[in-house]
Amino acid sequence: TFEQNEIDSADILFVIDNSCSMNGQQALLSANFDTFMNVFQSSGIDYNIGFITTDSSDMVGDLITTATVDPVSEVIQIIDSIGITGSSNERGISFAYDALQVGGDFGPGSAFWRNDAKLIVIFVSDEDDNSSTTPDTFRTYTVAVKGTVDYVTAHAVAGDYPGGCTTNGGAQEAFDYYTLVNYLNGTFLSICADDWGTPLETLANDSILKTTFTLTENAVQD
Repeated sequence: TFEQNEIDSADILFVIDNSCSMNGQQALLSANFDTFMNVFQSSGIDYNIGFITTDSSDMVGDLITTATVDPVSEVIQIIDSIGITGSSNERGISFAYDALQVGGDFGPGSAFWRNDAKLIVIFVSDEDDNSSTTPDTFRTYTVAVKGTVDYVTAHAVAGDYPGGCTTNGGAQEAFDYYTLVNYLNGTFLSICADDWGTPLETLANDSILKTTFTLTENAVQD
């Protein structure tokens, strides 16, 4: 009763926790980012990739596009520059919301934003979110500006829900990120996982598919 189609273009915003406990997790993200990029490069999708932190809506580094000569190296440099000296009051949802407003570094009218591209927001944090912007507010705004829920999704690599997790440095339960990911039909992965290669590949593959569409007639089985 459903079908899935690949999208043609994607605008991907990473929201990276830059607090003092994130050194190991940022290193894992850098070390495995090639698996994420491989999916997009092999698919031929036209992508924009940008970065902010959980304590600022300002763009970190340059925008990564299909014209970037070595996107993996550029991303590694960006993650290194993000560092771990940021606020311990993580507000990823609020700063992503601010960044996506008109006049923001990633909002309508910016070099990042394309009206016909799927918007993908990926949160990476080992803490629960302390934003004043609720998951419902974020969902309502992004769906409204994209015109349909099929062209916006949120993923998270964060502390397990429920209960958090204890391996690889541990992480708090990320209830708000978990809620937002479910609101926007995304994928929620544990930040305490040993292997980040397969999870990042999963995020990339899940990102390039439109949400399922109901068919108007019964499907022909073959």
